[in-house]
Amino acid sequence: MHLSLNNSLGKWILPATAPFSPEALNYFSRLDAAGDTTYVDYKQPLANYIDSLVTLGGAYWDTMESSTSFVGVGIQGITVPLRDGMPTLTNNNFVAGDLDQLTGLKGDGSTKLINTGLSSSVMSLNDTSISVYQTTASTTSANWLLGNAFFTALRANGNAYVNGPVADSGIFPVSSTLYGASRNSSTNVDVRVNGTTSNFANTSSSTGTADYLVFGYSSASSDARLATYHIGPAIDLATLEGLQETLLSEIRTAHTFVAAASYFSRLAAAGDTAHVAYKQPLTNYITSLVELGGAYWDNMKSSASFVGVGIQGITVPLRDGMPSITNNNFVADDLDQLTGLKDGTSLKFIDTGTIGTDYAQDDASLSVYASTVPTVNGTIAGDQTVSGGMYLRQGASTNIKHSCHGADQTTAGAFGVGILGVSRDNSADYDYRTNATNGTLTQASVTVASGDITLFGASGQSSAYDGRLATYHAGPALDLATLEGLQDTLITEIAAI
Repeated sequence: MHLSLNNSLGKWILPATAPFSPEALNYFSRLDAAGDTTYVDYKQPLANYIDSLVTLGGAYWDTMESSTSFVGVGIQGITVPLRDGMPTLTNNNFVAGDLDQLTGLKGDGSTKLINTGLSSSVMSLNDTSISVYQTTASTTSANWLLGNAFFTALRANGNAYVNGPVADSGIFPVSSTLYGASRNSSTNVDVRVNGTTSNFANTSSSTGTADYLVFGYSSASSDARLATYHIGPAIDLATLEGLQETLLSEIRTAHTFVAAASYFSRLAAAGDTAHVAYKQPLTNYITSLVELGGAYWDNMKSSASFVGVGIQGITVPLRDGMPSITNNNFVADDLDQLTGLKDGTSLKFIDTGTIGTDYAQDDASLSVYASTVPTVNGTIAGDQTVSGGMYLRQGASTNIKHSCHGADQTTAGAFGVGILGVSRDNSADYDYRTNATNGTLTQASVTVASGDITLFGASGQSSAYDGRLATYHAGPALDLATLEGLQDTLITEIAAI
């Protein structure tokens, strides 16, 4: 899926597609009936996945007994089967917080299960397959991922049972892999794990009579995260894995589109029209962050762009759900769309809406991207607290002061254009970056201070930072050089408009 800009309208559009197939429309109708609205943003990848199964037909669709998607849907959608007529699924104890639209549903290793409503007794003794697509591995190797006890099941230690005794692959399934088993004879079973299919001598004996459960069996459940599962006649598991890898990739692409569209919608709601001319570089920047995920997007606490937007846009967070940002005294003349925001006088500041204790003691980072260097000393970003604070300050003309939940540290040499930032991922030291160079300072972390995290100084400061900033970020630890590369590209593409 690729995004394109309709220059005459200044709007982002998805490529034209044919109407959805009857099978996809039927699935969407049942998601609607279940009360799921989340799936709407992911219709195209879900439809593509269903259509690929329908095209293969047979055990991949027509005679598949049970399957659903745990990606691209909301919590109401996890019990909606892919194909109409499959048995009713039952959610036992999963809540919305267990679900990630990009990576699926996470078990708790205890009480959370999905009952497929499918009895193993309906399966053919010598024509059966089961699989899960795991995106996060179980932490306990004996956990059950799918099955009905010791008749047909997948366990996280690589043991697969298909209507007979265990076939031990000897391989613990890592994350981001289809793990499955398929039997089409009375004497052998195929097991696919970590991208490899192996065949094991394994005599069939019984299908059993219990219902198939996802995420476990009885008390031996899994804490893995699963994107999807299937149960049905024998199939080629490598083929199914390829289709599911495509589904996950397209779901993430759709999520990128949603993220960029959300940002532009919120800019427009704030009254910002300046951003329209800069949608392409802003979209590219957001796309790069979304693709990295984690601390760069999903878990980032606060971030905004001061380039490519108008004065109304400087308080619009990049990601929906970030805390509100407050502009204190900046006016339109302080902003340049190509280079960012500058405090031309004093005592102007941006409040990120977060405080020091929003950031973990040993998992935190803070950065700004300066497009011009300061002429006066002052706090650039942070909470101003010497002990336990997280901040960046311009000291005397020959040094920079910074902290990441420890005592104040000084780095020789004034910084230039680019990122100035700190990042801590342990209790013993933290990384800093300035002038396109990384460094590490030995400095034990201490209890985190609770001051407001602000930019350009703070209210009541005697001297405010007067450099010009293009963007900033605050969140968990990340690689500052990687972030700087993305922001370099943003600045270059903005300037080229």
